[in-house]
This record gives sequence, structure tokens and C-alpha cells, in this order.
Amino acid sequence: MADPSDVAPGVLVFTSRTMATTSTVVHDGTRALLVDPAWHAEELQAIADVLADRGLQVELGWATHAHHDHLLWHPRFGSAPRWATPSAAATARVQLAEVRAALEPTLPAGLRDLAGQVQAFDGARLPWSGPVAEVVVHQAHSPGHGALWLPEAQVLLAGDMLSDTEIPLCAETGVAAYASGLERLEPYVHQAQVLVPGHGAPARAGTADSPAARLAADRAYLEALAAGGGQDDPRLRGAPAWLVAEHEANSASR
Repeated sequence: MADPSDVAPGVLVFTSRTMATTSTVVHDGTRALLVDPAWHAEELQAIADVLADRGLQVELGWATHAHHDHLLWHPRFGSAPRWATPSAAATARVQLAEVRAALEPTLPAGLRDLAGQVQAFDGARLPWSGPVAEVVVHQAHSPGHGALWLPEAQVLLAGDMLSDTEIPLCAETGVAAYASGLERLEPYVHQAQVLVPGHGAPARAGTADSPAARLAADRAYLEALAAGGGQDDPRLRGAPAWLVAEHEANSASR
């Protein structure tokens, strides 16, 4: 894991060596909201080390959706409640065995046992004592995907959407749901100074790789997919086999 990046005041992003998976800490200097901590045991330890070094106490955990790489935890994060949207929490509960089995190659049993322990939260704003975090729910990528909008920092934590390294992964909920999810995120994308995807690098307003550019890229891919294309998307050039397979699954589900 590379050194964490302070992408905005009170927003700290870690990036795993696996699939450039991001973990985000939202904080006020004392209290912390921990979003999607990932992935390997030593990387989770590193997040805990930074939290301790900065004097940050985890008050709340949030999983943007119910995929195995977004449902992790570590004992050093403490016993704070861990939440997800109702649909995501229900999916995690039903698929708990599959979630933990998927983590078997990369995590020891003790950490696998902590994976997926999220409870349902059905509200528009996370009830914690730090900076405002609004929940933006949609059905793209995974049922009950819950992005977070941080209005004070003007940061969008997009979960597994709007990536510079991954095409839209539509097969689980369908292309139409994915397009609707992008529409749901659009107002926040246009306000965001920084966008943090679940995989890849943060996007910054005013640059060529801006949040708006990410949105345009995902929409262009979906349009090409609907016309029987999409294979020329820049994110598929030299892509790993699993991502090429995801494009093929997208094509089959359109």
C-alpha cells in the first residue's frame, strides 16, 4: 500500500496494491468515518497505524456495497457500528459465505470472520458527530449501492463507479440500472472538487481527468455497449483478463 493521500481537508485516501482498491477516512481531527477499508492484512494494519498516529478514533464504518472487497474490517478499528444501505446489508447477509470464501486467498481466518458484518441504515445522512456525509443510493453495479457525498469538502466517495481503471461493471444489476445510477450521481459529480472511486485514482475538478470527464467516459462506454461495441474503451487496452470478461458479461446482459 502506498502512503495515504490527503485529497481534501478531512479526507484521507489509501490505495491497495490489489486492483487499486481505495479505503477512505473522513475525519475532523479526532473522530473518523471509515469507508470500505481494504484489502490485505498488512494494509488494514497500515490503516490502523495511520489512524493511531493521527489520533483518530473510528466512530462509524460504511460499506458502499456488498462485494467482498468492500466489507472488510480489522480489530484495531474498534467496535464502531458498521453500516450499509438496507439492500446492501441484506445482500451481505445472504452472501456471507461467498464473501468470506472470496477472501480466503488473501486474508487469515480471523479477519475473514469480521468481513460482511454490516447492519442496515436507511437514512439520508449518516448520524455521526463528524463532517456531514449524505447517502446517495442507487442500483448500479450492486443492489443498494450507497455512495457518500461530503458537502463541506465537496468530495464524492463514489464506490465502484466512475473509475479511471475499470469500465462500468453492469452485469449484476443490468445496463439500464447502471445508466440510472449515473443519473443519480450526476448532480454530485458536477459539484465535486474531488471524486474518489472504489478502484483507481481520485479525480479532481479542473483537470483533464475530472469528475465530469469520468462521468462522460462511463456514459460513452454504455452508449457504445448498446450499439454492440465498447471493446475500444481505453480502460480495456491491455486490461487484465477479468476485466475483459466483465465487458463480455456486460455485452451479454444488455
